[in-house]
Amino acid sequence: MSAHRHAARRHAAPHRPPARVRSRLALLLVACGLTAATPAAALPPLPGPAGPGGAAPTAPTAPTTTPAVGAAANPADRARRGVVAVEIQGKPVAIGTVLANDGRILTALSGLTGMGTAETVQVRYADGSAVAAKVGHKDADWDLALLVPQAIKWKEGLSASDIEPNATDLRLVLPLRGKLGPIPVGLKGRTDAKSRAGAPLLNTLDLDMKGALAVPGAPVLDSRGNAVGLLVHACQVRSTARCAPVSVGAPISAIRTFLMRTPATAVTPQPWLGLRGAPSQAGSIKGVRVLALAPHSPAERAGLKASAEPEGGDIIVAVDGTPVETPEQLADAIGRKSIGDSAKLLVFDGAKFREAPVTLRPAP
Repeated sequence: MSAHRHAARRHAAPHRPPARVRSRLALLLVACGLTAATPAAALPPLPGPAGPGGAAPTAPTAPTTTPAVGAAANPADRARRGVVAVEIQGKPVAIGTVLANDGRILTALSGLTGMGTAETVQVRYADGSAVAAKVGHKDADWDLALLVPQAIKWKEGLSASDIEPNATDLRLVLPLRGKLGPIPVGLKGRTDAKSRAGAPLLNTLDLDMKGALAVPGAPVLDSRGNAVGLLVHACQVRSTARCAPVSVGAPISAIRTFLMRTPATAVTPQPWLGLRGAPSQAGSIKGVRVLALAPHSPAERAGLKASAEPEGGDIIVAVDGTPVETPEQLADAIGRKSIGDSAKLLVFDGAKFREAPVTLRPAP
């Protein structure tokens, strides 16, 4: 890649919708109950077992494709549960798609252009809950961004379609008449576009929006509720203007390439207790003996006592009522929680039991 193109990409900003369009988007998302002012009611569990499909990554590595979700779920319910409203300072700016069984969120970078250098947003889920998220990966050419929630509690999302877009009915997940769900759109065909920096964007989906508002980040779905693309902002190829804005669907091939280039650091922070332990048994009491504490760690702040002596130090017997006998079991119990969560440790000091509440945070 030439130095000229590197410079162009550094200084090029993704197309941002006009102020009137952003205002209309905010009003639509408010009407759909996707803002802090009017959180949506909790949704009932979806019926049916999990279906077959691509497995979600379990290690902190970049996803190579969007994993599958339950095949038995109603497509409209899946669509609603698999998307989020992306907010900046309480104002909705885009729609995001949850990567199923992974929890990270795919959206359009152009919706985030007002966020400044902090690169932190709020994502609001279908049940009205919201968490902070940071941009873990972005591509200004394709107008794509991967958001990493700082506490993953929601992994219901959408899967990648294996159907050609011209062989299925297409829908966009958009706010309409007070509801968020899939609405019909048409496919004019494949078209080439270009980024604001002039990079070619090949085989994008040229959509007939049928009068619907082009909300950045909205997923394009097939008839089964699987994603065939993502609505992004680009520039027309044949325009003589510097950038004649156009909304197109980034195809699954471009999305997969984008996800495969995700940095290994774009993972959710893990909750940290801040101690070193070993299996121990005091009479009939089994647990994890605390050998050392990290300074200012949640464990130290909770008043735990450490000792390298075989009979010294506290023994952690249970986490939230679940027994733990090894450091691995303790780490697993803590790992199921999120940053900011509280946990109740049942501790034995050799003479009596006590409860030690801790508030988890990321490692320093």
